[in-house]
Amino acid sequence: MNCPNKLSLLSTILLLFRSCSAEEFKSDGDESGSGGRLHFLAVGDWGGTDFFPYYTEGQVETADGMAKIAAEKGSEFVLALGDNFYQTGLMDDAFAQMRFDETFEKVYHHDDLQMPWHIIGGNHDYCGDIQKQITIATDPSNRWSFPDFNYKITKEFTDETGNNVKLDIIMTDSMHVAGFHCMEHPEELDEEFFAQPPGPLSLVEASTTLSYIESALMKSDADYLVVAGHYPIYSPCSHGNTYELIEKLDPLLKKYGVTAYLSGHEHCQFHYSFDDMDYFLTGAGMSCCYAAKNRDALPEEGDLKYILADDYSYSGSSGVNGGFVSFDVGGDDMKVTIHREDGSSLYETELRPRSDQFKSLSDEAIAVE
Repeated sequence: MNCPNKLSLLSTILLLFRSCSAEEFKSDGDESGSGGRLHFLAVGDWGGTDFFPYYTEGQVETADGMAKIAAEKGSEFVLALGDNFYQTGLMDDAFAQMRFDETFEKVYHHDDLQMPWHIIGGNHDYCGDIQKQITIATDPSNRWSFPDFNYKITKEFTDETGNNVKLDIIMTDSMHVAGFHCMEHPEELDEEFFAQPPGPLSLVEASTTLSYIESALMKSDADYLVVAGHYPIYSPCSHGNTYELIEKLDPLLKKYGVTAYLSGHEHCQFHYSFDDMDYFLTGAGMSCCYAAKNRDALPEEGDLKYILADDYSYSGSSGVNGGFVSFDVGGDDMKVTIHREDGSSLYETELRPRSDQFKSLSDEAIAVE
């Protein structure tokens, strides 16, 4: 029997209430970067297994690599990009806390990973009770930060030259925009498993989420503006491009000068550049790798700058068991590094701050409200 394929009525009501509330943007605080720079990590598809011991070898190795880089760089937070608990999320039952502890707390136990983890849901999470992931860690001191389906993180710091630098990260729920489906046997990597999302389950949810995103983008005067979602917009890997996001989300990112779009979902890693936008994917938090079988579906005008994938799904041809991405932000550049599970660097690149034209557009947008 398939998993439930829709949100509960209560979840929908909560979504609408939050999106219309006066506190439109939820910021997790302004912090000063270490040494004039701000460093953080991102990992997707990290959520272990739903049978004992509730984690994978690749997940444990990747956690160790993340801790190593966090210690070296002084990382301040982690972006967790969905599929947090395989295969069917957390259920609202007596085992939820046990699963949370075994898959999250005990795997990422390192002192250097005791920092805020900013969470979004993935398609596997929605096959369980997604609201449970929002409410399970209610202690304000807990590092698990999942305040809403969509929210904003703002960080401000002083760079090496004494200039103020601002980073906005918009955490988005791509299930609301593109939908999801649950399978009776999600461990089977067949044609159904890699199929496109079915489209939004609720036009109200999709419209509310897209309106939130556009409002957040329009109002951002940040030097660097990152949008994070579980589904990729463009992908050369096994799932391929997400057509709902190409149509509805991608134009907004380009309109408002987003620095980069960050996602998971595919168990591979890549950097793709197209039409003045950069797309990074890191979905190897607990295993690697899917195949790069959708390269030909990428727009020909784009540039696939780097990809980590197997010859075919989980063939082991890449020799990599997991991975994550790190960001090192300064006044003049944002350095992005794709890591394998042990923390060693596979690929590095640099992105520049947003141009003044987008900041001035944001100012005008705020002035006319």
